[in-house]
Amino acid sequence: MIITQLSIDYLLYLFIGTITLTLVLDFLKEKARPLNFVLSILATVGGIAFLMIGVDGNLLVLDTYAKVFAGIFLFSVLIILPALYSELWDVTRSGVFTGLILASVLGTIIAVTSRNLILIVVGWELASISSYALVGIRRRDKISTEAAMKYFLVGAVGSGLIFFGLSLIFGATASLDLLKIAEVITSGTYDQVLARVGILIFSAGIGFKLAIVPFHVWIPDVYEGAPNSVTSYLAAVSKGMAFAVAIRVFYQAFLPIKEFWAPIFAILAIITMTYGNLAALVQEKMKRMLAWSSIAHAGYMLIALGAPGTSPVVIIGAIFHVLTHAFMKITSFVAARGVTDITGTDLIDDYMGLRRIAPGTSASLTIMMLSLAGIPPLAGFWSKYYIFLGAVENGYPLLALIGVINSVISLFYYARVIKNIYVEESPKEGVTRGIKIGYAAPIAILTILVLVLGIYPTPLFEILEKSVAIF
Repeated sequence: MIITQLSIDYLLYLFIGTITLTLVLDFLKEKARPLNFVLSILATVGGIAFLMIGVDGNLLVLDTYAKVFAGIFLFSVLIILPALYSELWDVTRSGVFTGLILASVLGTIIAVTSRNLILIVVGWELASISSYALVGIRRRDKISTEAAMKYFLVGAVGSGLIFFGLSLIFGATASLDLLKIAEVITSGTYDQVLARVGILIFSAGIGFKLAIVPFHVWIPDVYEGAPNSVTSYLAAVSKGMAFAVAIRVFYQAFLPIKEFWAPIFAILAIITMTYGNLAALVQEKMKRMLAWSSIAHAGYMLIALGAPGTSPVVIIGAIFHVLTHAFMKITSFVAARGVTDITGTDLIDDYMGLRRIAPGTSASLTIMMLSLAGIPPLAGFWSKYYIFLGAVENGYPLLALIGVINSVISLFYYARVIKNIYVEESPKEGVTRGIKIGYAAPIAILTILVLVLGIYPTPLFEILEKSVAIF
């Protein structure tokens, strides 16, 4: 009985204690590396257990919506940790990077389990500041340091806009609680001009983290400069947090005035997915192509905000896409790192003949490229299908049609990678070789999950259907 009433607030103590311990263990230097890795794994597993058996706390709200997103984030980190451990072998302070990723995911959990705008921002900032440091974890790498600085500067602008927007929203509604804000807006006893200006500015701040056009400028350089495992974290968890916060805020607080913000997000969704896909077509490096692809996928997710209505399918599809996008991008970035270790470059042209050198990685990459393009029967197909179906059901068929057209466009640059792997012959001589187990394990696990979710998505859809009942 005591276990079943365990407050989710205790999750904070678990992570703070583990982070502190990993930093203290850094004094043991190399001996601390495996221990820190084990502690971070245990903390992540413990966090998942808290989600399963915990109840609402004084600070955090553990509804099904929060459970789904927090579960996605924790599982993603659990999968990324072996790759992070393998890739950052040259970073002597292992407690720093394990502590940073735990602090960042803790911030994302606070953000998605809160209904108070101040707590949401506190979680957001904890996640963001830790991410800045993770990007620049290789302090002697100029490219990594430059990427971290760009990320920090752009993030600071985004945070400033969020704080300014929230101050205007508070001034207009006299509340920071999402449900109370919705009540005030429904009653009409608020300053409409001040509230709408605040919503616009707040949306711009969230746009930086979501990487929607025109707030996307940091993505290609940051994704390229960061270690691949860190990049996969940014694409999977950091972007997922921004989307989760946006859905909760706009659907729980601002839904009564959806006619104001929905058309704006619909236009941004169209611009973002189109520009992202067109830019990805001309990329020569794998990481930059995947970065522009992430921008395009942010456009697909944004359809949930651009097409609100009575059908919850569009939100379900978007949450489904957050999950599938996390799996697909973690696999792709980790596999790209493994290929770079083999070939010495990140050029897409150097993927020619990869099937002979790394057949397992080649197969997984092929599955991910097809899933990202939305080819059935893979998980990426179903998440896009539900987004587009939901848009149609809510009366936005044009938005769904443009999404389908963009999916067709994306097939060209994903097919280029597959063509290089299986059709082209490498000009270099090579022998069949594998990649590090720290890379191979996440790739194998997520490839299986993408296949399983593609073949049988119904149980996940039912869980997601329960999660959006709060809206």
